[in-house]
Amino acid sequence: GGSSYHKVHLNLSTYVTPVPIETKARPVALGIKGSNLYLSCSKSGGRPTLHLEEVANKEQLKSISQQSDMVRFLFYRRNTGVDISTLESAGFRNWFISTDMQQDNTKPVDMCQKAPP
Repeated sequence: GGSSYHKVHLNLSTYVTPVPIETKARPVALGIKGSNLYLSCSKSGGRPTLHLEEVANKEQLKSISQQSDMVRFLFYRRNTGVDISTLESAGFRNWFISTDMQQDNTKPVDMCQKAPP
């Protein structure tokens, strides 16, 4: 799903590490173009949730270790088909950014859980 009325352009920054050995995904950070706002995933209300956070010092995003609290800004991008990608939280495995599949697009973008294969 999606709505062109609420469209924003994202900058996708690719990272070299940390990539789990068992995955063929690329770690990326997703920032709104022309701003200091980045998507992050952190626990709220007992479950991982998607947030939009301002990052005053973008240098903090240049090197993120798996143990750092900045890992909340990383998502594993996996291409699953032609023009189709999944974005899994690096901090919360098996939690993915999800959009509403209904035509009315009334649900916000959020995190959803997928059972491991």
